[in-house]
Amino acid sequence: MKRFSFPLVVLALMLAMPALSAFAAEKTLTIGVDQEAIGLDPNIVTAFSSHRRIDLLYNRLVRIDDKLAIVPDLAASWENPDNVTYIFHLRRGVKFHNGREMVADDVAYSLNRVLDPKTASPGRSYLATATSITAMDAYTVKIILSGPLPSLLDGLSSNNLAIVPKEAVEKEGNLQKVAVGTGPFMLKEWLPDNSMTLVRNPNYFEKGLPLLDKVIFRVIPEQASLYAGVKSGELDMATISEGAIVRQAKKDAKVTVMSKPGINLRTFGFNNTRKPFDDIRVRQALALAIDRSEIIAAAEFGMGQATGPLPVSVVEWALPPASLPFAKPDFDKARKLLADAGYPAGFTFKIVTASTYEGGLAVAQVIQNQLSKIGVKAELDVVEWGVYIDRWVKRDFDSMVEIRGGSAEPDRFLYRTLHSTGGVNNFLFKDAEVDKLLDQGRALTKNSERKAVYDKLQTVLTEKAPVIFLYSPMENQVMGKKVSGFKQVGNGSIFYLSTTTVSN
Repeated sequence: MKRFSFPLVVLALMLAMPALSAFAAEKTLTIGVDQEAIGLDPNIVTAFSSHRRIDLLYNRLVRIDDKLAIVPDLAASWENPDNVTYIFHLRRGVKFHNGREMVADDVAYSLNRVLDPKTASPGRSYLATATSITAMDAYTVKIILSGPLPSLLDGLSSNNLAIVPKEAVEKEGNLQKVAVGTGPFMLKEWLPDNSMTLVRNPNYFEKGLPLLDKVIFRVIPEQASLYAGVKSGELDMATISEGAIVRQAKKDAKVTVMSKPGINLRTFGFNNTRKPFDDIRVRQALALAIDRSEIIAAAEFGMGQATGPLPVSVVEWALPPASLPFAKPDFDKARKLLADAGYPAGFTFKIVTASTYEGGLAVAQVIQNQLSKIGVKAELDVVEWGVYIDRWVKRDFDSMVEIRGGSAEPDRFLYRTLHSTGGVNNFLFKDAEVDKLLDQGRALTKNSERKAVYDKLQTVLTEKAPVIFLYSPMENQVMGKKVSGFKQVGNGSIFYLSTTTVSN
């Protein structure tokens, strides 16, 4: 018996070697982020910090690729038999993370959930003209609109229109603390304000993807610490927004920096129902005190592009900011407008902001100084990130500095943001002329005709100034040298972690 023991041990070790080798070769990417996710329910969330996780956990019917083109996601193909009917043919064999196959009923449920006012989904505006969303069979979904909506496909690419399983929503009440998607990664562990661990979805419908076995999000509020983490190798990657740190990283041979002009917009907006912001003259006066170039230089170290209501990188639609009203500071005119509105000595108000990048504290500080030049005192109401989101949702602010998710499609961004029924019209702005132009723009199908409407709309919005559009920041990812395969979209998405790998 003894003479067989050694060969048996060797045989056992040989059989175990593939498993040991696979374990040793496990590919984990650790990404540093400066703020925690505020919930994971894709149909509900608004914070970029949440969307970046949702990028990896869920899918939509279609998505936007790194060239800002609409490409298939859960829908393998689609057809548009007339200008109010869309038929989507779904991929077969797609599974939710709970093991159940995703079918057309799930798509109809999810999109109707977004449409339900009780859900309070930020994505509701994308489907506002839908009269019915139904499953024709197990793998076919039909959307019928009340009128043409050329931005529909772009809207369907939003994370807010991700597909979720009904049974999970009914069991949990919502999906803010769980994740039951179809995405390339699955939620394994979430330690709030510390880390979130995602693991590879073995049943992901894109063959061979994802390439990583695990993605770990680490919450590190200080941007300098994020950079130090990548440089030391403790982090593989970090989303870094502070221009000074990005400029430093670009000179560092130990890291790689990817930068791309963004399509998101930094804004300074008002609660248009609160005095004195219900007076257009006051809003215009503040607009005339704003110097975008100074804000970009001071808050972004030059890493941004001044913009009007549409990001300038969307060249098909955006008017040059310099061609719009109130594009340059004019302190004398601003003071006269304030005097005409009954505030010859200025007034005092609060700007809600947060110390995280999305909360825009550095931007608010520059604005505070600029407004002082026309006698207006802006007090900074600096709050914790979760409180910031809560104030945003409840419209509980005089004014607020934000990052707004932009789009290459003007209807998708402007309608939800500034139509009186818009899902994220947190400015509580209601204007008949703006509503009419927005309704016209989404009903037209020829881009030449739409262009005329959106050109006028950009001018009107700048004149009425319910919100001051400041600039589009650069999108920056700082990575270790072992990371490869990542692509930037331009809207902050990290979906392409599904094609990313790390070398050992």
